[in-house]
Amino acid sequence: MRIISGTHKGQNILTINDSKTRPMMGVAREGIFSSLQFQIADSIVLDLYAGSGSMGIEALSRGAKYITFVESSDSCVKIINKNLKKFENNYNIQNMTVDKYISNASDKFNIIFYDPPFDFEDSKISSELSRLENLLEESGIIVCHRHIKSSTVINSKNLELYKEKLYGQSRILLIKKL
Repeated sequence: MRIISGTHKGQNILTINDSKTRPMMGVAREGIFSSLQFQIADSIVLDLYAGSGSMGIEALSRGAKYITFVESSDSCVKIINKNLKKFENNYNIQNMTVDKYISNASDKFNIIFYDPPFDFEDSKISSELSRLENLLEESGIIVCHRHIKSSTVINSKNLELYKEKLYGQSRILLIKKL
């Protein structure tokens, strides 16, 4: 996998060989960043269930100001660190569960990449999405990656699904804070 665009275009992104992680297809990443192209520059970004860090790394390459990566897997955290060696120190990596991070975070973000495992129950996803609204700046965006068969529901009056895209087995939900 490679960085698609920006100052680090073409740089390899290492991934781990583990059936529990699934790097997002390049065409899906390209579609997401095409939709977000005017929001990325100088944004503060949160990459939840970061895996290899590909979404946050792509955002850094395209001009994001700062990225927080949240990942509970020690193997994934090591890969994220390797992938970030060529970047400035405009990021931090939180080695903890997403639930713990959401419960303790006070920072606000312009963009949140939310890519939980496909086998999570839709009710858990809906609950976490509702909790993420408190971490979003006004007009902030959550990019949610789900399996095409999921039926994720947004249970917040302050969040609105404004775009949905399908790529292979992936359903990408772009959710905006009202």
